[in-house]
Amino acid sequence: MRRNLWKKVTSATLCAAMVGGIMVSNGALAVQAEDGEEKEVITLRVMGETGMDGISTDDAVGRYIKEKLGIVLEYTNVSTDRLKVMASGGDLPDIVELHGDDVNVSTLIDAGSLWAMDDWLEENGDNLKEKIPTALRYAKEVVGNGKTYFVPTNVQTANPDLPNKNGFVGFYTRWDYYKELGYPDVSTEDKYLDVLKQMVDAHPTTEDGKKVYALSGWTDWDIFPYKISYPFDMGYTNQDNNQLLNDATGEIEDMFTVEDGPLWKSLAFYNKAYRMGIMDPEAFTMKNDQYNAKIKNGEVLVSNYNWCGPDASVCGDDAAMYMIPGTFPYAMQIYPTANPLGYTTSNALVISANCEYPERAMELIDYLASDEGARLVRTGVPGEDWDVVDGEPELIGKRLENFTSNDKEYSGYTSDGVQGIGKYKWLSPLWETNQCADGEPVDLTLSKKYILSTVTDIDKDFCDYYTDGKAQYPGEVYVELVEEGKLKTNNEDSTGSMTASLMKPVSDESARVFSKAMEYFQANIAKVITCADDDAFEEQKQKMISDVMAMGYESALEEVQANFEEAKNVVDSFK
Repeated sequence: MRRNLWKKVTSATLCAAMVGGIMVSNGALAVQAEDGEEKEVITLRVMGETGMDGISTDDAVGRYIKEKLGIVLEYTNVSTDRLKVMASGGDLPDIVELHGDDVNVSTLIDAGSLWAMDDWLEENGDNLKEKIPTALRYAKEVVGNGKTYFVPTNVQTANPDLPNKNGFVGFYTRWDYYKELGYPDVSTEDKYLDVLKQMVDAHPTTEDGKKVYALSGWTDWDIFPYKISYPFDMGYTNQDNNQLLNDATGEIEDMFTVEDGPLWKSLAFYNKAYRMGIMDPEAFTMKNDQYNAKIKNGEVLVSNYNWCGPDASVCGDDAAMYMIPGTFPYAMQIYPTANPLGYTTSNALVISANCEYPERAMELIDYLASDEGARLVRTGVPGEDWDVVDGEPELIGKRLENFTSNDKEYSGYTSDGVQGIGKYKWLSPLWETNQCADGEPVDLTLSKKYILSTVTDIDKDFCDYYTDGKAQYPGEVYVELVEEGKLKTNNEDSTGSMTASLMKPVSDESARVFSKAMEYFQANIAKVITCADDDAFEEQKQKMISDVMAMGYESALEEVQANFEEAKNVVDSFK
């Protein structure tokens, strides 16, 4: 029996529906499609990125999708553990965005839990076939053994002319306090840590009396604080199965068992900070929301990423954070680089075998791969949040006022989900910086025009210090330093990155071993960072490596390396 059909409407609802292009057909709501075809209004149960809050879909973007496609989205969220239980019991909703490798795509395929998408791709997949052909080929040929069972997300096109406003991940440090100290030398890690100590000594508490630390962390994104910022600043990017990709060599390295690898150097860096008294002890118990709150309140002076900084109303207008060059050789992902395979199986859209309307589910995914659909979920409703003005796409109305006022006008318009902007972004396979046919990115706020409109005096101060005003915003500073040979960034045509993306999934047994090892490190990360001296650190390090190896890790590593070598053989055909 079909679920959640809209059987009855009142006269008032019917009138409103007809005005909006919706009509009644055979006792159920229907919409008039652009080709004149009448479509029944259906409900699709969608499970979003695990870790997101549960959200309402009664918003402008959701209503636009309903009017456009005749699809009502019933959006839910569950924990990773609950998702595992649902997957093993065959109880998945219609569309699932799998996040990470906690639920393996290949396992779901083998269990018969997914629809193969090929027939519906043929009928309703023109946008997908145009925009992400390489990613679809990967899904079909590498993972699906000739059939397409998933659509990768985060398929990204290169755009070196559009640097991010302020990089991506790294060690974002309070610029006002660095300037206050007279721009001291940070040419080594020890000198950088010493400068951080000077900052904390100069500002030991916040205005409201909270203790200040230089560095902190959180616990609900596995070991993100330690496997991302430091390794990325050393020229590595994280991969599936606890691996790191070395940008310089194009090879993968295990993060847990390589003793002189970037993860262990990262942990040693944080251990030094802890012993200096500038590492927040609550890093080992906090959630990410609490970490962000401390950044905003000025309790933590270094942020691990560009999307959270000090609240100017609390810390002052000069309390901005930038990656201060000198300590680390790399600033990774400072502008969009080509990622034609997307996040492969790590962020994958699948249609459950339980879905009674798989062709309509594919129609939804394909629409969100179009310029209109992708911009809808990233920028907002056309004609209401953005429009073409004098031949150029521009923000309008409340969306413009909200953006230009930095969320002071119509507060929560996007962040609280009032309009629905951003809620459904992982249902689109396209990344936010991808250019539409009009030459501007899917998310208009990331266009050069709107980046420049948000540049502050302190941004200009940072730019003036490093480039004498040549750079217009911080992201251009990092690009300028790369062009001058003072900094490195991603290899734009990385064979290693393509090879890693083309690897077939490891066996279920190896996947369990890798997952168990990550859980072990999560549980024991505090023990190594809080060691009292170098000898204790080394002892704990050897214990953790030994404990991981005892899980059958060596065999799992052999499999993942064999898969990497095999993927090297197919790289050329995908380039």
